[in-house]
Amino acid sequence: MVKLYIAGLGLILCIAFSGLTGCGTNSAVKTVSYPVPTSILLSPTPTVSMEIGTTSQFTATALNSQHDALTEPLFYQSSDPTIVTVASNGLACAGSWDSTTAPTVCTPGRVGVATVTATAQGIYSQSTTIYVHPHIDSITLSAGPNQQNLPCQSVGNSYIYQARAISAGADITPTVGQFFWSALNTKVATLSNTAQGLLNVVHGVSLNQVQVTAATPGTTPLFATVGTNTSLPINFITCAVQSIVLQVRSSTSSTQQITPIVTDVLGTQIPPPVLTYSSSQQGSVSVSSSGAVTNTTGTGGAATLIASCTPPNCNIGFMPSQPVYPENVVTQVVPVASGGSSGTIYVSSTQCGNRDSCFTALIPITYPADTLGSVSIFSEPPNSMVISPLGGDLFAGATNGIYTGGLGLTIVSIAGSTPSASQAPGAPGKVLAVSPDTDTVIISDTIHVPNQVYVYTVAINSIAAYAITGATAAAFSPDSLKGFIVAGKQLYVFSKLDPMRMINLSTPAADAAFLPEGAFGFLAGGSTAGVTAFRTCDLGGPFPTSTVAAPQFIRPLLGTNQLIPFDLTPNYHFLALDPPNIEVISVQTTPTGCTPTFNSGVASFNLGQGNFVASQFLVSEDGSKAFIISPSLNSIPVFDTTSLSTSSIGLNGQVTPVQAALTPDGGRLYVVASDGLVHVLDTNLGAEIGQITFPAQNFCLTSVGLNQPYPCKPDLIAVKP
Repeated sequence: MVKLYIAGLGLILCIAFSGLTGCGTNSAVKTVSYPVPTSILLSPTPTVSMEIGTTSQFTATALNSQHDALTEPLFYQSSDPTIVTVASNGLACAGSWDSTTAPTVCTPGRVGVATVTATAQGIYSQSTTIYVHPHIDSITLSAGPNQQNLPCQSVGNSYIYQARAISAGADITPTVGQFFWSALNTKVATLSNTAQGLLNVVHGVSLNQVQVTAATPGTTPLFATVGTNTSLPINFITCAVQSIVLQVRSSTSSTQQITPIVTDVLGTQIPPPVLTYSSSQQGSVSVSSSGAVTNTTGTGGAATLIASCTPPNCNIGFMPSQPVYPENVVTQVVPVASGGSSGTIYVSSTQCGNRDSCFTALIPITYPADTLGSVSIFSEPPNSMVISPLGGDLFAGATNGIYTGGLGLTIVSIAGSTPSASQAPGAPGKVLAVSPDTDTVIISDTIHVPNQVYVYTVAINSIAAYAITGATAAAFSPDSLKGFIVAGKQLYVFSKLDPMRMINLSTPAADAAFLPEGAFGFLAGGSTAGVTAFRTCDLGGPFPTSTVAAPQFIRPLLGTNQLIPFDLTPNYHFLALDPPNIEVISVQTTPTGCTPTFNSGVASFNLGQGNFVASQFLVSEDGSKAFIISPSLNSIPVFDTTSLSTSSIGLNGQVTPVQAALTPDGGRLYVVASDGLVHVLDTNLGAEIGQITFPAQNFCLTSVGLNQPYPCKPDLIAVKP
């Protein structure tokens, strides 16, 4: 233990010799004791690069055996003060200080290498090596010696880069010391300057080389830094995914395990990166991030399942984004429980409109008993109603938003027994689409000037507005990365990663849908051919498919099948509705990379109803039947895809349909009709089996839930997946 004697404000070392009286003073003497530290930490370490005449701050901390910091006088030492001088406060000068106790002027010294240590009571820190060098004009990055020049590196392969420091045209790399390397996208590559085979190694670390190992398909800028100087970036590419083949490793009636085989652009099979697994009907069939497929027990229904390389988790950093979709899909059909499927539908009305103090009823109906549930009340009259694919939220559009005296989009949580509501006030308009991952909602306002499209992100409760006029339909890619928004003769493409893009069409489009495996989006219209496709990845196109007329609607079918006579192999299919006909579009493609191709063919069938305008086009989840809703018909035309035949289901009372909802198993069609009742159709029997009435219930209410004096009929209906 060292003792220091402090008299007043000064430090006096008092030594008494034999025969002397000692050191006299009238001031009180205070003794301060400092423990001997166990270790001293010095920072920065292990190396520092400094330009001559510059400064760098060092800090030191004394620690006891429990690694607790001690209050301790610390001193700094330089191995060569002609190269580096360190002041008492730890500020180092690449040269000489005018004063080590009150440093102000740092006079440049000479180029060289020195070490700095910190000490207290005979205990020393590890030393930091300081490289003092001339001014660096630039840092250049290049391949290390004997590196094979490939366009990219497959996952697991490595590549060596080296850095050089240039001053006044001369290479001064040996004088600058340790370069530090970094990657912008750390998932794409791992960096090591201690790997075997690197050159210029000091204490196990290469001073100017790094080994970069490909980790996840994508691209990342690499940087090297020395001192305060950073290089321009050099791009490292982990080879992009080129193809994905899905294999089912195990299967039961209610579960499957999907295992992907992934190949990169060099043709190398690589360990599967983080893929995005998607289900076309998440309410019926769920798929986990590891490819485990599970049915919703007993509800019926079906889904197409894919695994895609979707940025930002795969093919990271490419601009624009480069999603890659699988060469095949997996399907899962959900068996119906012995007692039949069950679930909930929701009924509401648009007829409050812009009436003052008018509140709208939302009524759940539990099927198959068709029992009315408790009434909830919309404080903002809805103009549309869409339930998320997982069934947790009901999104109700509204004519007015916060800027026009309304509350905008209403989000009703229907996951629990008691619904609860919230608003997105800045997003008025009709709900056009909800993404498969349930996180993105597209809303179109065609009422106010200027027209707007709003994209609402559920997870962060944010709204983005786009100046898009007359948007009438939208659809999302199966991985939820992109959305096609149809607005007359313009196609707008929303992406979670890329800027909104607009594509001019030669003719107006009416609807949009994506191929089940995801590589192409199709438009009903958009060209004189009738149907127009664009690649999802790079938006290449247009690719036309000729139909009898421009369809009003287009819908994908489940998985792959051989449906029409010229299907020589199982193909993907769309149903396109262009009354009086319905078209079966057969699509053959094997998606590879970002620019796949496809072939298509069309078979046309007359529905036997003459010309009419449809308001809805519903397809069962298993793709076996399609149902057409038209306010000009008093029946529901049906198209059977397995027999390629047409039929119709009549509505009792000679009423006309307004809107309909189809249960996941396709067994029941609930139709809101012009008489204000919900007609229940059994699709297997092909007949109406009942009607649901709303006794004493007006859908237009007061704020306390009483009926308004004017009648409002239901005209909105949606089924919970």
